[in-house]
Amino acid sequence: MMDSLKNLNSVSLVLSLLLFASIVLYIYKKYMFRINFDKFIKIYPGINQRSKVHPKFLSYARYVLYCMVTILFIFAILNPSFEESKPLADYASQGVDILFMVDVSLSMNTVDTPPNRLSKFKETVLRMLPELSKNRLGILAFAGSPFLYCPMTDDIAAFADYIRGMDVDIIPNTGTDIRQAFDKASELMKSSKLYRNRILVLVTDGEDMKSSLPGDISANLIVWAVGTENGGHILFKDEENGISGYVTKSGQLTNNFNNPDLIVSKLNSTLLRQLASDHSADYVNLTENPEEASKLTTKVNSMNKNIGTYMRKLNQKDGFQYFLYPALFLLLLDITVLDFWLKRKLSSN
Repeated sequence: MMDSLKNLNSVSLVLSLLLFASIVLYIYKKYMFRINFDKFIKIYPGINQRSKVHPKFLSYARYVLYCMVTILFIFAILNPSFEESKPLADYASQGVDILFMVDVSLSMNTVDTPPNRLSKFKETVLRMLPELSKNRLGILAFAGSPFLYCPMTDDIAAFADYIRGMDVDIIPNTGTDIRQAFDKASELMKSSKLYRNRILVLVTDGEDMKSSLPGDISANLIVWAVGTENGGHILFKDEENGISGYVTKSGQLTNNFNNPDLIVSKLNSTLLRQLASDHSADYVNLTENPEEASKLTTKVNSMNKNIGTYMRKLNQKDGFQYFLYPALFLLLLDITVLDFWLKRKLSSN
């Protein structure tokens, strides 16, 4: 958020400088024209009677007006806020830190869980968000390597946007390295990014695991398995290029279900149940028993809560209109009144 604000301020500053430079150049050219014209009149004074040039005082008045308009436009672009200064109020938040460790390998596009395994997780979480609104939520995405996709936040609307934006192509490395994912989660838990009372929710089909299972986990663990043991085909869609089909072992796409090269991705429930058993974790199959996802809220309600103090942010009001409207008024005044009056005066001469 802060990076985007900095980028916005940089763009505003560049636009302001460009506008200022262009107006200064315009005024300079007009000013030099007037200087040269005055020199010419001194040499040939008789031409002044027949020339249709603005009076000198009016030219200078318009220069001042253009300078005022430029300054007003620059302030409008910078969009200052005139929100009254108020002491920032603190508010206390009580909740649990919930980190979703989500498998985004290609097998999560398998259609044995309509519309696919990853979408099943997304639908489940979005449905549960109202019940999780008092907690901090984050997402650690992993496939061949892990990364913090959504930092811990209590902004439910922002978290929902992250959930909707998840797809299997956000990590280029293939495979499912669950050990690296837990190592990354352990790093986060040792840092100040996660508080003491926390839950890890592992979301995966357990397939194509490249590494051994993790050892100690310093958090409450819940395993959300997605998929079926009978398995299904992996659907790949590229909407930009209009490509779609089911993935084959050779890495090609086909829509022929009789193709013997089609990949069948299956849920590895044995491995995931073992992981849950080793860490006294709840095991939930979102495909077969989606209602059991509520074990997460049950776990949250039974835990001690983190107490955090946050500063309430002021909603800053836009202030560009206080500069934009006067600038437009002055331009309108220049175009309609001054130009009209000058043309009328010059034509009468």
